[in-house]
Amino acid sequence: MRWSLSICLLIAFFSFQPLKAAEENRPLVMASNTIIADIAHQLIGDEARVISLVPLGTDPHNFDPSPADLKLSTEADLILVNGMNLENWMVNLIKKTGSTAKIDTVTKGIQPIFTGKFYTQVDPHAWLDPILGKTYARNISASLSDLLPKHKETIQFNLKVYLDLLEEVHQYSLERLKEIPQKKRLLITSHDAFRYFGERYEISVKSVLASSPDAELTVKDMIQLTEIIKNSEVGAIFPESTINPKLVNQIAKDNNLIVGGQLYTDSLSEPEKDAGNYIQMLYHNVNRIAEALLGERQKAEYDLWKSDFSDTLMSLGILVFLAACFLWMWFNVKTQHGG
Repeated sequence: MRWSLSICLLIAFFSFQPLKAAEENRPLVMASNTIIADIAHQLIGDEARVISLVPLGTDPHNFDPSPADLKLSTEADLILVNGMNLENWMVNLIKKTGSTAKIDTVTKGIQPIFTGKFYTQVDPHAWLDPILGKTYARNISASLSDLLPKHKETIQFNLKVYLDLLEEVHQYSLERLKEIPQKKRLLITSHDAFRYFGERYEISVKSVLASSPDAELTVKDMIQLTEIIKNSEVGAIFPESTINPKLVNQIAKDNNLIVGGQLYTDSLSEPEKDAGNYIQMLYHNVNRIAEALLGERQKAEYDLWKSDFSDTLMSLGILVFLAACFLWMWFNVKTQHGG
């Protein structure tokens, strides 16, 4: 019996070795955030190990790499970065590790939108526009094709399919957002991330914080935002998944706004949720924005409350009826005994 168990363990061990070797032999593609990593994975599949240096749900603006991250960067064959001053910490990472990986910027060809007086003040969130998402996909496919020329045909096929999916998102977004009246076409979010989205779909954008979530909110900023809200017919403000919603909730309370659905800007969600990949994230965001600005979310909450209230009234009515029946029976029994 012991010999049999030992043989089984040996067979399992040596059977695992080719799998482990195959895993380690695949090139390592490291992306600076989950969105870029997902696009790369959709294009290359399992022909490469694709990872995001910044974990799910983490803000990539001021990420602090761990020693394990530093080690991982030395193993990478290709590093994909957004650029537009999003990953300034990446420069220090490369210097510290001396990584020899090829570094490609996936926003090449995209005209940046400046958000302040200085050239460093740029909105880096071009991926929130699905048309610009096509540029991401094309740039990433070119980088992957250079890394894995044997799989270039597969990458190009996947790219074509992916570009079609992004076009479908764009057309859907046009249809969904055109219903919003002009006076309500104002998108207020946690931080300044929707400039490209707003420009594409002709929606004004304002934010509680600047492009970087660690920016400080001044009294002047609050006064200006309050005035904008008062002078518009906007009814919602939106929190974001990687930013504490406390400030957004307070502004909503002070200005009688509803809190729209949580938007995903700097990170995807867990795979099982609504924004588990880049395409799903785009659909999720446009639906939450349209629902809140059109009042559908408020109506849905009211309908749910009305339904719950009706159910409660029905339950109370049944209880009152049963109580009345019980009292009637008790009264009859008491009368008969008394008689």
